[in-house]
Formats: sequence, structure tokens, C-alpha cells
Amino acid sequence: MRMFSDMMRNAVRVALLGAFLFAPASLFAAGLVKQSIDTTDAMATLGNYDRGFYTPQVLHLKPSGGKPIEKPWSRLLHLRAEISEFSSHAWLGIDTTGGKKDTTWGKNQDLTEDALNVLQTTFDNIRTNKGFVIVRICYDPWYNGRSNVTPDHEWVLKHVKQLAPVLSKNTDVIVALEMGMHGAYGEMHSDTNITYDRVAEAVNLMLRNTPPELKILTRTGNYSAKVLGFDNWGVDFNIDGDKFKEIAKAKGDTMYRVGMFNDGYLGTQYDYGTWGADCKTSICREEGVAWLEKFGINTPYGGEALTTANGYQVINTPEFLAYEGFRTHTSYLNIQWNNNLIDSWKKSQFEGKDFEYDGSKIDSLTGFKYVNDHLGYRFVLRESWLSDTVGDDGILRAKLRIQNVGFGNLTWNAPVRLAILTDLEGTGLLECPMPTYYDLPDIDSRDIHSRTISIAGGDTVMTFDGNNEIEILTKLNIRGKGRYQVFLKVGEVQFANSKRVGGGTCGDEQPAAYLGKIYYDENVKSSIPRALPAAVQKKNAPFVQRERHNAIIRDGEKRYRANGATSR
Repeated sequence: MRMFSDMMRNAVRVALLGAFLFAPASLFAAGLVKQSIDTTDAMATLGNYDRGFYTPQVLHLKPSGGKPIEKPWSRLLHLRAEISEFSSHAWLGIDTTGGKKDTTWGKNQDLTEDALNVLQTTFDNIRTNKGFVIVRICYDPWYNGRSNVTPDHEWVLKHVKQLAPVLSKNTDVIVALEMGMHGAYGEMHSDTNITYDRVAEAVNLMLRNTPPELKILTRTGNYSAKVLGFDNWGVDFNIDGDKFKEIAKAKGDTMYRVGMFNDGYLGTQYDYGTWGADCKTSICREEGVAWLEKFGINTPYGGEALTTANGYQVINTPEFLAYEGFRTHTSYLNIQWNNNLIDSWKKSQFEGKDFEYDGSKIDSLTGFKYVNDHLGYRFVLRESWLSDTVGDDGILRAKLRIQNVGFGNLTWNAPVRLAILTDLEGTGLLECPMPTYYDLPDIDSRDIHSRTISIAGGDTVMTFDGNNEIEILTKLNIRGKGRYQVFLKVGEVQFANSKRVGGGTCGDEQPAAYLGKIYYDENVKSSIPRALPAAVQKKNAPFVQRERHNAIIRDGEKRYRANGATSR
């Protein structure tokens, strides 16, 4: 992924297609009509399965005779693939044949073609199921929490190189690789073979042998810091420090590719040792969260939320996630663990207020629903302006405002395009033609950012509440005078708006955001000059700024009205 020059910018890049560029604001606004569409969040739980609550499933890889997972247990799967039979340190079980009780062990050996094919077939079956997967690979037999199972370091490195080609082929369904490989549960603990240097060498080897699309996570901030080249964490792991900036510049895009997973999430103020208590020798929560906030902006983060240990601060609440989840861009959690905590969320009333999700007004709004609906990204179309009439040059202009109300952002670059559907009324056609699609390659869907939070000393301010302004100027290939419906498609992402489209006679395009209707008439002379000026990037998206208990809403509509746009 390319390096972001300004990770906290609060607008999406200008969208261009082909040779058509943007006109000035006054010219752009002329003839635009504000569409009468439903711009509220319908509060439905969306089927975007590259984020959300996952279900774990174990895959035991054998030298031969292994069986792939044929039916994944969920559309977001946590694939716990274990290669214990390829480690001489892994105790597999007790062999009681012949009247004896002998311990059976794995064997240090290369991963076989059969084992790798089983892993590939499992990915194929996940893809067929239209699902996504978070992958963790380790040597713990059946993920039972056994200690000292990791083989000698040379074998770990060999297995990393053998796994890399399979992982590289399946980045379309892999949300992230939780770089286990070491320790009980693949969580980088309970094993005398683990050192920071060894973990860093293995992770960096995987980074070099896989494409940038594969995001790689370690178990703690300390491990990730070591992977990135930090040694003196308590001093140097500060995003505003000179040493951090030096390493970030040297690492480039890799800084945005390495993250962490957290299987002690919210259990204590230290997340059960995930964050340090001594900030002089380890990465403490604030330093780690600040790192995830800036450099994990398009990197998955999640894990397992836990019940609170006795005597520790209680932070495992949906209301706490409604703050910190936006900073860490939390995108996935285990639906099964901790089941007691998940059950308590399902029974509790959400006491926060977050746009339509207002616990003071909706008695049935549980904490679980709030968290479930806000893990990862959640796109709501808040405003749509379209050309009143597309004339002889076929150029459609659009100005959109999309709000990302989720904790995080898209972690992969979903293609963006327009879908144009015909209205039959007045056309003389007897049946609906197929939709026509127009690619918008200059919109990077990863840049439809959620809110950012500014912290200055003891002050916390919502400086940007996820409003993203997009302007589109594209040429349509339309034949036949008439009215057309316009949709915005971001991959197969479902928007949170209602699916009602306003009475189009040719149905609905889903998943997509309905933008409104245009009228095409080739006899109308276009108001856009043939010679267009250079593009300008919009950075003045409207936003909501919360100051204490008040909200100041700055709307972009006033500017467009001043430039001659109309509303209906």
C-alpha cells in the first residue's frame, strides 16, 4: 500500500475518469440537484464479512491424508491452522497400541505438498462460501494451549518461506495474517524457543515473501515494535519522537502493513499484559493506541475481548469501545470468547449516543448491537447532488457526502464504480436493459475514513466525524433520451442506508448506495466548457465538531446553494 502523505486528512481524493477533469466550484455546482433520498442509517446489521465478529475453526495439517475445511462455520472465519506434525517439539498425544503408553511427537520436516494443498483448498472453499478469513498458523496441536511446541528456529524460517506462496495467492479472502508460529495458541508465549529477535526475523521474512496486500499482525506492541526495528521501546516508541520518525521514514509502507492482534483485549487497563505497566521499559496503552491510530488506519485490529480480572479497572464496555475503538480502528472480535462478556453485552442497554445509535432514545439498543454494527467500517450516504440533465457531451457530475461511522476503515482497496439503470417509463422499451458500469479508478476506497480523535493533554476533541466529500466528473455512454437511476458501488460493500430506491421501474442495484436520478437528452447543450482546468483536491468536507456537550454542525450544502445549485 502506498505511503499516505497525510493520514488524518478529512476528505477523499477527487475522482477522475479518463481525460475529464474538474471544473471550478461555481461551474461544478451549476445544474446540480440535491437528491431526495433516504440519508439515514437504517441501523441494520450489514453483511460486510471482512469485519465483525468471527467464528474460530481449527485445521490440522498433516504430511499426508489431510482434509480441508469444506464448510466454514461462518462468513468471517478465524482459521487456526496448526502444523504440529512438522515440529519435533510438539507433543501430539499418547499412543496406547501394543499395551504401552508412548508419547507421540511431530517431526521436524518440510511442509509437504499435500499439507499446502489442503490449506489452499480450504481457502478456495472460503472463497466459494463468499467469506473472509483471519489466518493464524502455529505448532500447538489442535490449539490446546501446550507449551514449548515451537521447533528449532531454522525450521520456523523454512516453514515461513513454504507458507508464503499460498498466503500470497489468497489475499482476496485473507483479512490478515496473525503471525503465530510461536508458542501456545500461536500467541507468542509459553515457549522457551521464543525471543524477540527470532519473532522479528520470522515476521520480516514473511513480509519480504508476501505482497503488500497481506497485513501481518503480531501478538503485542512490543513484538511489532521489534519487527519494525525498535529496541528501546519505552523511549523510542513514541510517534512524535525523532527516533520513531526516523524509523518510519526508513520503513515506508511497511509501517502501515504491520499491526497487532489482542487476545487480552479490555480485560484490564493493560489488556492482560498486552500493554506495559512500566512505560520506561515497555509500550504502554496510550503509546500503543496512538501508534495504531496513525499507522493502523487501514490495518485490521482485533482479537478476543475478556472479562475483567479482580482488582483491575473495568474498561470492557461498549461505551469504552465507542471511544477507543475509533482510535485503534477495531475491526474484528471473537463471537465465542469470552462468552460471558459477549452475553453481558447482549443483555445491556447501550448508554452512549452516536448518531442514529442513541441509547437514550432506543430502549432495544444493546451494547452488543452497537459493537457488532461498528466493528470495522460502516458507510452511510448522507448527501447526493447529481446533474439535473446530462447533455450532448454525456458528462455526469456528482457531489457526494459519505460518512464512515464505523470504528475503522476498509483494509483493502475495493474498486469503486457507478451503476446506471434505465427507467422504462417513456422509453418505449418492453424490458429493462442490463445496468451499465463506469469505473472510478482514482477513488481509493481505503480513504473513506472514519472519525479521528484529537488528544491534547487532558482534552479530547472529535475533530472529524467521518464525513468524506467526493466529487465525480465522468462521461456516460448512454443512448436514448430518458431518466436513469444512479448507484455508487464500492466493491460488494453494503451501505447502511435503507435499500428503498425511490420508485425506479428497473429495480435495484445491490449492494450499492442509491444516489438518485438523472435525465439524459442528447439535444441539450452541455454547460461544461470543452477545455477543462486542472484538477483540484477537495479538503473542506463538512464535519461535526463536538465541544464538551454541544455539537457544531458545518454543512456543505450552503456553499453549493451559493454557487447556483438547486434542491428538490
